[in-house]
Amino acid sequence: MEVEIIRVEKGKLVAIDYEVRLKTGKVVDSSEKSGGPAVFVCGQGDFPKPVEEGIVGMAPGESRLIAVPPEYTYGLYDPKKVRLVASERITDQVEVGKVVKAPDEFGLRRPAIIRAVWQGAILLDFNHPLAGHVLHFEVVIREVRTPEPQPVAQGEGNGA
Repeated sequence: MEVEIIRVEKGKLVAIDYEVRLKTGKVVDSSEKSGGPAVFVCGQGDFPKPVEEGIVGMAPGESRLIAVPPEYTYGLYDPKKVRLVASERITDQVEVGKVVKAPDEFGLRRPAIIRAVWQGAILLDFNHPLAGHVLHFEVVIREVRTPEPQPVAQGEGNGA
């Protein structure tokens, strides 16, 4: 008797181990760092679309490397998000490469990377550090199954 292998398809519950690397090979995220396999329903947008589409048809134990363009993760690098500010506007210790909280164009304090420091001025980059990077997801399928039906909460689905 042959055992049926359940393959990934949209709507299936999937458990994956993953590692995310830059082109340089530097690991920027992994399921190990995140506390174990990622579990999600394929096709619901819990992972970047190229990953969810790229694992369709895979079976437990299979692995694949999937390149994900920046449009599906942290976006393209936007030079308009790099601003020169007066150094007195930064209350943190100033050091090139350091992430500080700084007021953006709307006055909201957001994380920014210090790119350069001059007397009286600081060049801040409000882009996410991974903006503009293609991320390479190494994915290993651990489990595939049909998700358990979720109970309908009282008052839902009965026209109430």
